[in-house]
Amino acid sequence: MIIKVRFYSGYKGRETPRAIVVAGREYPVDKVIWRKRGQDKDTREPYELVRCRVAGQEVTLRISPSGECRLLGRPRLILPA
Repeated sequence: MIIKVRFYSGYKGRETPRAIVVAGREYPVDKVIWRKRGQDKDTREPYELVRCRVAGQEVTLRISPSGECRLLGRPRLILPA
């Protein structure tokens, strides 16, 4: 699922996710649990995985350098009704 993510922007730009916007509703990020950099096997495009606590559950975001953000898995509370 492609979503919008609002970041805290320090001197490096998009540094830390602060909120996730799904279907026009904003969910604040309570805590960043871990971060990991990776590279797509097929396209060789780098990406960043960020595991964070949002709305009482843990979710994983995949963030590409182009700014596209995907929510991995199927969290129950964040999906639009």
